[in-house]
Amino acid sequence: MQISNVKNPPRKDELITGFIGGLNSFQDETAIKNGELTEAKNVILNVDGIEPREGVQNYGTESGDRVLGAFPYYKSDGTRELLRFADGANDKLQKYVAGVPTDIGTKTFDDEAPMNFVQADDKVYIFNGVDNLSYYDGTTVQTYTTLTTPTSLSVTPQGTAGTTTYSYRVSAFNNVGETVACVSVQTTTGNATLNATNFNRLDWADVTNAVGYNVYGRYATGLGETYMGTVYVSTYDDQGQDTPSLSILPPEANSTLGIIGSMPIFAISRIFVSGIKDATSRLAFSGTAEKVGDFATPAFGAGGVDVFKNDGSGITAIIGFQGGVIVFKENAIYKFSFTSDGYQQLEEIVKGFGAISFRAVRHVENDIIFAARKDGRLAFFSLGNQENYVATVLRTNELSIKIDSFLQDVDLNHLVNSAGYYYRNLYMCSVPKSGSSINNRTWILDTRFGAWVYWEDFSANMFTAFLDSNGEESLYFADETSGHMVKMFTGTYNDNGSVIDVKWSTKAFNQGQFNKEKRYHNPTFQFKDVTSTSNIEGYIYLDGVENAAQFVVGQPTNSGGGFGAIMVGQTLIGDSPSTFTDTQGSSDIPVEVYDLLRGRSIKYAFTCNAVNSYFKFLSLVHTYSINTKRLDDKYRVYPS
Repeated sequence: MQISNVKNPPRKDELITGFIGGLNSFQDETAIKNGELTEAKNVILNVDGIEPREGVQNYGTESGDRVLGAFPYYKSDGTRELLRFADGANDKLQKYVAGVPTDIGTKTFDDEAPMNFVQADDKVYIFNGVDNLSYYDGTTVQTYTTLTTPTSLSVTPQGTAGTTTYSYRVSAFNNVGETVACVSVQTTTGNATLNATNFNRLDWADVTNAVGYNVYGRYATGLGETYMGTVYVSTYDDQGQDTPSLSILPPEANSTLGIIGSMPIFAISRIFVSGIKDATSRLAFSGTAEKVGDFATPAFGAGGVDVFKNDGSGITAIIGFQGGVIVFKENAIYKFSFTSDGYQQLEEIVKGFGAISFRAVRHVENDIIFAARKDGRLAFFSLGNQENYVATVLRTNELSIKIDSFLQDVDLNHLVNSAGYYYRNLYMCSVPKSGSSINNRTWILDTRFGAWVYWEDFSANMFTAFLDSNGEESLYFADETSGHMVKMFTGTYNDNGSVIDVKWSTKAFNQGQFNKEKRYHNPTFQFKDVTSTSNIEGYIYLDGVENAAQFVVGQPTNSGGGFGAIMVGQTLIGDSPSTFTDTQGSSDIPVEVYDLLRGRSIKYAFTCNAVNSYFKFLSLVHTYSINTKRLDDKYRVYPS
């Protein structure tokens, strides 16, 4: 018998441990890093492995058809309440009392508009873009009474008359807004120099319930009358003491019922509001201290600015940052702040793109992360200081390049309702998939690793954390499809008793040689703490072909110190005739697929579809050898 001198190709082991790279669809599945994934649904990444995400559970009893807003209220006397508003729940603000949504006061709100809140002192101010401003004071919802425009304005020169023309208008204000100013009244006999002797006296009729009055004048120029001063009686002597503003004009609408806006924040010791009805580019701000709810009185620090009013886009989001307010439009980002002299300043940060949703803009450590619509797709960006640049310079960076193809599966028309939060080192943002009008996929950026996964099977239109009287903090979301607030990170592994559909897939390993066939021997996987309820199925892809092999990862059976193994259609060696099931899981479970697999690349995919499944997937190893023979004829072409 002739003995061949041809040696078998050498075998090598390839060990991959730690899958903290998250999803990467930007590169081909053979080119991504070993620790990156091609699928990562309903999982969470940890340093030592992949786990299923924790489940969600309905909180308290249901009220209404869809929760439109929620907010944690912390009163200075120690009161803690979780507030909420839902469509179909009597159209009233509610608070949870022993888990039961309970109506607050008699005020009703629009039942379709998302509701946002901001707390200042012991008041929670309520904004939905439709109803006038109101606030919750810990007892009931308070509203405001509209004022009428001042009437009977007269202007009478005092002292020595002259021939100079002066023009004035007056408005009234309450604690929340300002009326339009009355029609202008002029005098043509004013003294050219106004002082304590020669001045113009203004008088007008009292306005019921007015807190004070704003005076506008002094010359009727092309700019018109501008703000001069504030008084608390129905008379004003213009002695030249107040210089007319170069920018503050009389209001265009009566706001004494309360400003109508949809996006509030608290920053620089005051409330800022955008999403203002009939003024989509206006950024309004309140006074400070005890006047924090006053959006009308410049003397108290209140005011506003139109942010590039005619550029084709309204303000889409605002957030406080580094002593100012970041103002987002869809086509630009700006920073608003006050100079040391109290003057307003607006700085441009970037042109071409901006945020698309107020609720998706969140503080994340020292930066801001926001969702944007860019090049016809969804994208996530950070905004903050850039290394090696001047400390005051803010720059943006795209964070979502690796999941670019996944982010094309969105409904662009409903991205305005996307909602984000930062919790447990995770920036999460719920968005609508293609064809959906509600948020039904939540993208998760694990800031520890800079890695992405996504969660499904629940629908959130906003998130809020609540610290209860026992010092326990929980994260909740407002449900898009029911009248429930829903608690996250419950420590259980089911969604209200239903299965959490878990999927993850590795890269396609080809040992850096795409053109040669390999033999893969007995791929082995390391699992840990697999519960008896888990039902993990594995699939092997060779050269991108599914089901080259299929196997089940079951709860191991133990006898003495031995391990069980997986089942590939039958009980494998390692099981004992007298065994018992470890219902609490095992500290370490190696799972070997006893097979010889041939292909140019190999990829592993896993699913888990059982209630209360828990496990950790730590690592994998396969032994491989590379064949030296040429490619099959079907891949070969010849030059002509």
